[in-house]
Order: sequence, then C-alpha cells, then structure tokens
Amino acid sequence: LSRSTQNRYVKSINLRDGGVGSLLWNEQLYFVCLQNAHPAATQITLTSPVYNDSDGFAKAKVGETIPVIITTRDAQGNPAADTPVIFTRGDSVGRANQEVNSSAAADIQINHSDGRSSGANYYTATGADGTLTLNISQDSGAGFKTPLTAAIEHNGVTSAPLPVIFTVVTSPDTPKANYWGHMAETLTDSSGVAYRRPLLASEFSATPGKTLTIANGYYDKGETWGMITVDKAWNGTGGGCGRDTLPTVANLQTLYGTYPDNAMRSRNGWPMTSSGNNNVSRYWWAGDYVISSDGTKSLYAAVNLFNDGNDVKTTTSTSMYYMQTCLASPRSAAASLTLTLAGQDETTGSAKAKKGEQMAATIDVKDAAGQPMKNVMVKISRGSSYNRANSATSSSSITDDITLRNVMPSGLATYLLDTSAKYLYAQTDAQGQVTFTLAQDSTAGLKTTISAATMDGSNLTDSKDAIFTVVTSPDSDKAKYWGHMPETFTNSKGVEFKRPLLRAELSSTADTSGYTENNETWYTWSRYPNMYQDTASPCDRLGLPTVNDLQTLYTDYPNGALTTTLGLPVASGKYWGAGNSVPDATHSDSQFQYVRLSDNNTLTTKANTATAQLCLAKRRDLSIELTSSDMDADKGAPVAKKGESLPLTVTVRDGSGTPQPNTAIRLGRTLSIDRAGVVDGSSGGGMVLTSVAPSTGSMTFNCTVSSCTSYWYGITDEDGKAQLEVTQDDSRGLRTPLQAMLVDDPLTVSDMDVIFTVITSPDSDKAKYWGHMPETVTNSAGVKFRRPLLAAEMTSNSGTYLVNNETWPLVTAANTEKAGATGCDAEYQPLSGDLQTLYSDNPNGAIGTNYGWPVAGNKSWWAADRAPNTGYYQFINLNSGGKGTASSSTATGAQVCLVEPRTSTPASITLTSTAMDSAKNAAVVAKGSAMPLTVTVKDSSGNPVANVGFTLSRGDSKNRAGMVITDGDVAADAGADDLMLKELTPASASQSMTTTGIVFTGTTGSDGTATFTLNQDKSLGVKTPLTVKVTDNTTLHASLDVIFMVLTSPDTDKALFWGNMSDTTSVNGKTLHRPWLQAEMLSGVTPVFTNGVHANNEYWAMAHTVDNTKWDIAKQCGSLSKAPDNNDLLTLYHSISSLGWPTQGYPYLSKSTSSGGMYCGVDENTKSQNCAIKPAGSAGYATCVE
Repeated sequence: LSRSTQNRYVKSINLRDGGVGSLLWNEQLYFVCLQNAHPAATQITLTSPVYNDSDGFAKAKVGETIPVIITTRDAQGNPAADTPVIFTRGDSVGRANQEVNSSAAADIQINHSDGRSSGANYYTATGADGTLTLNISQDSGAGFKTPLTAAIEHNGVTSAPLPVIFTVVTSPDTPKANYWGHMAETLTDSSGVAYRRPLLASEFSATPGKTLTIANGYYDKGETWGMITVDKAWNGTGGGCGRDTLPTVANLQTLYGTYPDNAMRSRNGWPMTSSGNNNVSRYWWAGDYVISSDGTKSLYAAVNLFNDGNDVKTTTSTSMYYMQTCLASPRSAAASLTLTLAGQDETTGSAKAKKGEQMAATIDVKDAAGQPMKNVMVKISRGSSYNRANSATSSSSITDDITLRNVMPSGLATYLLDTSAKYLYAQTDAQGQVTFTLAQDSTAGLKTTISAATMDGSNLTDSKDAIFTVVTSPDSDKAKYWGHMPETFTNSKGVEFKRPLLRAELSSTADTSGYTENNETWYTWSRYPNMYQDTASPCDRLGLPTVNDLQTLYTDYPNGALTTTLGLPVASGKYWGAGNSVPDATHSDSQFQYVRLSDNNTLTTKANTATAQLCLAKRRDLSIELTSSDMDADKGAPVAKKGESLPLTVTVRDGSGTPQPNTAIRLGRTLSIDRAGVVDGSSGGGMVLTSVAPSTGSMTFNCTVSSCTSYWYGITDEDGKAQLEVTQDDSRGLRTPLQAMLVDDPLTVSDMDVIFTVITSPDSDKAKYWGHMPETVTNSAGVKFRRPLLAAEMTSNSGTYLVNNETWPLVTAANTEKAGATGCDAEYQPLSGDLQTLYSDNPNGAIGTNYGWPVAGNKSWWAADRAPNTGYYQFINLNSGGKGTASSSTATGAQVCLVEPRTSTPASITLTSTAMDSAKNAAVVAKGSAMPLTVTVKDSSGNPVANVGFTLSRGDSKNRAGMVITDGDVAADAGADDLMLKELTPASASQSMTTTGIVFTGTTGSDGTATFTLNQDKSLGVKTPLTVKVTDNTTLHASLDVIFMVLTSPDTDKALFWGNMSDTTSVNGKTLHRPWLQAEMLSGVTPVFTNGVHANNEYWAMAHTVDNTKWDIAKQCGSLSKAPDNNDLLTLYHSISSLGWPTQGYPYLSKSTSSGGMYCGVDENTKSQNCAIKPAGSAGYATCVE
C-alpha cells in the first residue's frame, strides 16, 4: 500500500499464528519460494462505470466521486492477483485547454485522502481478483479535465489514459465555455415556467456590445457572458430573446422567489454579483412594460435576481445593458382582447349611459386556450366625439370630455381624456381584467369611440362606441343628438304617454310648422279639427290625452320639471292638444281643448289652433253604447206608448269595460218609419229630447221632410253615462233610428231604434203601425176576449174598413158558423150576453179608448147565439151599445173571439199542500215559514179547467187542546191567528185573512190551478181550517187544516200548542232529554208545584234534586246518576236558546254536589251557577241523560 511517494509496504504472514502484517520495502524478512511461480501480469487497464465512450471521458460534478477500476491480467488474459501497480495523474486543463496544475484547485483526491498534484505516483496493488477500485474526486475543481494512467511495477507495462472531468455549476456544458460545467440548460420556477440559462458572449449571434466576466482567482478566469440592450432583447436581434420569449416582470419575480438570496448564483451558477462594476449583472430584462406612476407612460423593466426580486429597474432608454434569460418556450402572449361596455348592444357593440351616469367598462385579456392573463399592460384611448347626425364635436368643447374613474387594479382613480391624443395605461388583474367607468358629464348627447390595446407585443386592439345620452333628445335616428327621452312616461294617475315626435319623424310634414328647442326640431300641428282624418298625424284625437291627463302631468312635473325630468320641449310655450272635446253652451256643437305645459294654462275654443302633440301610449279604446231600460228584445228596440217618455242611456267605456266620465258624445236621429219601413212624413215624427243627467234641458229633435240635422252634444257623468228621455207625443206608432257617436271619434257609434206605440194598432207584423192594443180583454163576468184581428190576419173576409190608420175585416153571418172560415170557430165566439157585459163595462166608445178596438167604425159585432124566438143572427154595436138581429146569412159585421172555448164544466175542486203531514192530517210548517198551497179544478174527465172562479176562506184557529186562539197573553202576541195569503199564479195578489169573514176570490189559470203561499208569522202553535169553493157551484168544495208549529212547545199530545221543540240535544258527548211538561208526569206522584210553571204558553213540571215525597230527578230519570253534571249545564247554556227549552224563573238541576249537602244548578238565562240547591227544598227543571 502506498502511503506516500517515498515509502512502500509489503504484506507479511506469521506462519505460526497466521497473522498478517506489513513491512517496509527495505526491511529484512524470511521468504519462501513457490515451486511454480505465479503467472506474471502482462496487461493493465483503467476503466470507470461512468465512462462515456462517445464523450471519451468519465464525468462527475465537483464534490462527487468517479470510481476508477485497475485491472491486471496475465498473458492468457486471466486476472493476475496481488499485482503491484503505480497509479499516476496527468495535468489538469480547462475546457479551453488552459493548464491549471499550479492551482490547489487542480488536486485530485484518491479515496478521499489528501490531494495529489500532477505527476505524483500512487503505489498500490490489485486484489485477489486482479482488480482494484479507486474513488477519485477533485473537490476544489473549477471545471477541469485530468488524464489518469496506471503501470505494472517492475515491467513497465502502462495502461491507456482515462480522462476524468469534474464540472462546475457556473459554466454551461458547451464547447464555447472556458471550463467544464453542468449549469442547467433550463430552470423552472415555482409556477412551472421554464427559463433558459444565460448565453456566453461567444454564444451570441453577434458580438455583444458589453460582456461580463466573474473570475474566481488566477486559476479560474471564469466565463465571459453577453449583456444586451432592451431593444435587441425585445426585437430578438443580436442574440436577443425576442419579446415573446422574454419573461415578464412577474415571471422574474417568481423565479427570484423560487431561488432567493443569491441562490441563482450559488445553486444555479448564473452570472450575477453585487461586487464592483459587475453589480449590473443583478438585473435581468423583462419582456413587458411597467406603468409609470401617473399611468401615462410605459417603461422597460429589469428585475434584480441576485438579492431582491422587488428591485425593478425601469427606463425608457434603449442603450442600457442588462442580462437576459429566455423562456424555454414562447410566452403565452395574449390571444384575445375584448373591451366590453356595460349594456352594450350585441349587434352594434355600442353602449349607452345617461348624462351624469357612469358606464362600467371591462377589458378582458386571454391566452390562446381562453384562459385569463394577468399582468398584461393595456392602453386605454379615445376617439373624437360625434353627434347622432355624425358631426364631430370640437375637441376644445367640454361637452366631449371623457372621464375615467376607478381604474382597477392599477391606474389612477380619475383621469380626464379630454382629447383623442390622451391615453391611459393599466395592467390586468388575476382574472385578466381591467375595469373602470366612463362618464361624459357635460355631454350634449355624443358618441365616442373607446379603444383598448395590449402592450405585450400581441398588438391586439378592440374598440366600442360609448354613447352618453341627454333627456332632451329622443332615441331616434332622426334626432340630431343621442338621447334617452323616455319613449313613454306615466302621470300620477296612471295615464301613460308616448314622447313627442321630432318633425323629421312624421310621415309627412304637411300642415306642420317646426320649432327648435334643446337642439332638436319639433313641430306644431295646424289641422287639429281634422286630425282623425289625416293619416300623417301620429295619433287621432282618441290617441291624445285628455285635459285632465295633461294637467295632472304638469302638476306632477311643474315649473320646467317636464323638461329636466322628461326632456319635453315645453319651454317655448306651445299649446298641447287634448283629445277630449266639450259641448258648447247650447249643446248644439262641440269645442276643442288645449293645455300649455309651460304654465298649465288651458284654452277652450272652436277656432283652429296650432298644437303640439303628445300621444297616449295606448289609444283610448272607447266604445259607446246607446241603451234603454225599456228595451224589447223581440222588437230589437226600446218601446214606449205614445204619450209616455222613453228613457235613453248613453254609456262610454274603455276596452276593459270601465265607464269613462267627462267624454263628449253626440246624439242624432233619422226619419221615422212605419212598421213596413216606409218613411212617415207626417208631423207625428216630431220628437222632444230631454237631458236628465247631466241635466241640460230639452230640445226639439225633429227632421225636415228629407233629412235630420238636429244633434245634441253632451258629456258623460262620473259613471260614464248620460241619461236622456225622448218623447213622440203625436206618433202614429213609428220607429225612429237614433245614433250615439263619440265626438272625438266619429267612427265609433252606437245605433238603436226607438218605437212609440199606439193603442189603436195591435202588436202584429201585419199592422201598418207599431201598437200596443191589448191581446186580451176580460169583462166583469170573467169572460176573456181576444183582440180583433186585422184584415191581413184573417184567413178570409167579406170586406174591410179603415179605422185609426189600420184596416179591419168584415165577415158574413154564414162564415161565422163555418169552421176555419174566419179563424174564429163557433166555440170561441162570444155569446150576446158576453158582448153586452163587455159594452156595459166600457160604454159609449170606451172600448176604443180603453183597448183601441176599432169600434169607432160603428160596425155590428156578431154574437154566437141566435135570437131565442126568431133564430136570427144577433149583433151589438160596441161603440153605441145598440143591439139587433139579422136574418140574412150574407149580412156582414165585425168579429171578436174568446180566449178559451166554451166547453169544460168543473166537476171537482181540491186544496192541497206539499207540506202535508199524514200523521197530523194537516199541512204543517214551522212558524215563520211559507206554506205552499194549490187549488185545482178539474172536469168529470179529470182534465184541468181553466178560468174557473173560486173562493178561499178560513175557520177559527185552535190550539192542540182544541181551544180557539185569536191573541196571546201579551200585546206582542196580538193577532196570533192572523193569516197572510199570497197568490203566485195565475195572478199575483195578496190577502190578509185576520178573521173568518174574509174571503179570497180567484180564478184558475190555463192549467186549471192557482198557487199560493200562506204565512202565520205570529202563530202560537195553532191549527186553522181552510175551505175552497167553486164560485158558480158552491157544492163543489174542499177543506184543509194548516198548522204553524212553534219551537217553544214539544211535539206531544200533552202540549197545549202545536210545536217542534227538540226532544234531545248533545252536550259534552252526552244526550240530554228536555224537561217534562206537567201533564207528562207519572200519576200517583206528588208534584213540586200543583200546576207546574207556566212558560212560553206551556206548563212545565218542577222537580227537586232528591225528594222521597215529591217529584225529583230520580223519579223523572230513573236515578240521580242519570242527571247531567254542572259542566254539562254550563255547556247547555250556549245552545239552549236554539232548542226552545224553558228557562224562566228556575235553574236546571244537576247531580253535582256542593258543601253542606247542597247541589249545584245553572240558570240557563244567565249561565250563573247556584251551588246552594237544597236537595228537597229548591225547585228546578230536570233533564235526563239518555
């Protein structure tokens, strides 16, 4: 083993104990020779597992070791064990082949022992396997290569050299380096961004303008690095990275944060120092701008990577030299820039805000993957401002000044862009955004282009138009300036208006004049009376607001507020047309209304007036309806009799049906016509119209021979109505068309005819005039006649005559006896007595006056029966009463028919009720209810007989005990037996039947019946017999008992009165039975009171709680346990009034006990408790639990 270059040692073996030792080479010792010598080593090699054939050397970092293996072999190539060898190193050189042996840094260490310089021998020997491994290091190396050799001692065989290299981090692994190095080609920061190592000056594509060398002493002259100016670094010329591969300031600061406090030099070997003139090596160029403190400049930046990442040098100079590192891959440059203005239109890209408001703006910057990019500088600028007519505004005017506010995350709080030459820089935040607001506080209504551009070299731009509007201009392409005048607005009463139109917005400017206010040109309309006819007007009169609408609008926005708030051009004092006319003083015409919105002054005039226009957002959807409460649905017109007035109602409503007050209306008429539609030119067509509400008096409502030009003008009341009356007192029975019209919308009308009838014409489509002749007439004997037929209504006739403008028929005597000849067969013809009675009822032409019959023609009216002695035909003059006979069957006369044929004879009469109680054999209802009754008359065949007279009478009312009852015991019960009879059909009539002497007289209807209701509302619970008789045959009669029951009497034969008291009720889940009547007590028991207690017309049994000698609870209930408790009686209080049970004078007894042997009871009148009830001494009502 070689310990030094001078001393050698050999191994020795103690053959006594086998101990192994070592002796100096020159010491004496025993030796023994082998008979056959070991094979001699003839070959020696040096190898290393880290040797790289392509490189031709083994390499490790300074501080690491390189294992070197010495192998000795004999001539046959077998390992030669224990072969002494000499290991030697050559001169160390740098990568540029400079010798550095004189430096201690060149020393190599063998197995981590002392360093050995060039040429020093190392003596050793291979092992039993013919190999020896040495660990070689060069702990102070500066990036040297050193050749190693080994030789077999004594025979001079030497190995091939094995070069070893120990690299340093401060040199890159490049042939252009001065020293061997392992500086990483790239570094990655904590965010994953990769950076290329700096370039040696020799690696630059062009000789750099400045270099940097950091030496480590005479043996290590260091490397020479290139420095560069920012313009070349950004442009990628002269060895520059190019801006897209230069890291940003943020990148460099992250890199420093990953390797802080000189770690970039000590760990990564990058050339930087704070010493001397080389301290500029601390700063490394960034590829993005830094914003100046006032936000108006973009500055180049270099970051201190040596000892302070927050130390950023900024400059505008392109002559300063700093270091650079390139990114391993191009920086993710901005791929998109989007400027978004709040509320921008997606189609045009422009956004609007009102003058005085701020418009929010956002700049978004994203990379190619669509991810936000932070720390990207953007430039914000503006263009010239233009009005809506596309005229540029002078930049010297403050109206176009744009103010930026709240620029985030960087920039100034407020910045004025008053010209297109100004701009502002800002930097995106972590979300890749810059936000700010825009305002143009003095705008006249202008559009300004706002632009944003990236400053990272991507040269992206985006622009949007920012429009700041004024309230005095509408949002119309016809406006000169951009505006936000509301398209609609509403007054405090909910009326919605459209904004006024500019003159340029009209489809035609004919009949208009322009005026300018607030920079816009408006118009006045000069044909207001004809507005509804002119399509050039934006709205008709119903499309205009009313005076009240306009006045309310002014009141809502007084003293110029209509302009400042809504932008309306009212300051010039124009009148604004209202859409509601008003009638003139005579109600024969209408006038127009106007409101001056500058001061709320109102003008009413018939004269044409130039008017500005405000249209309603929704045209007044008005309807007009002319109606009458006397409408006859069959005739499709209201009908009144001549001499009567006909009520008319004109109603104006809106589209939802709401009545519209204060609306101008007009009522007119046309010529009157007869029933056939022929114009009647007589004076009978004259009418009088009276306004009732609102009351405006009366006016003649006439026509000339050929036309009607008389009109009435009015307004509706608060209910949207106008009430009128019309008369036609000289009418012949005419129909007159009327028309109601909206004055402000002549196309909206309502038509209705009115008919005035005369009694001399029947209501028949065969009549010439409209009439109301009664269809039937009844004489005093009850015989009912039909009216006479017109000639046109009769099947045939034998002549006609004209009376009161109508034509009537004459018939021969013979035809009266022929079935179907006249439409009035024999069984329907009246007898002479019937006609005589009719005349006697209406003498001296009164039949014509009262019923309109044409008796004034003095014709003879045929009777059905012939003269008793002669058999001649009988007749009577219904005008004079004269009677006579005719023997000739060809004689003619007038004819009238009966309503019912003269056939059926009553055979039976019945009085029935649907309230019949068979058990009581009477009709029964509760007091206060109406009992239905029906009288029916039938003939012998069981068929109903119509028009039969009958009488209905009553008997005495009796209680259940059979006593006659007329009145009660108190004044309130006076008239307790009074009955009220009401006839329902065939006629409506009422009859109070207070005594048995009052008789009702009636007649059966067409179905042979008469129906009634009967009441006895003061009944005490009595039964009354009713009797009905046929008037003409009293042997035909029927009877029916009627009972009106009371709540205060039980339904038992022991009661004095008929009642419907409830026997039981439910209390607290128990069923209680009512108290007993005195008459219901069991025989043989002594009552508490001999006659009981008189309450509500009945006598009630009193009981004791417990009494062995008198009536008590146990005797009534079976045992005391079946009595209610006190709580039951307290609950009973809430319902007892609806049961009718007695409560007067005494409490209800309970089984609940009290102190001192007493019991409790409850006064059901007051709900007061009495717990001092003596068992056999205190009387009360007893109820039992069933």
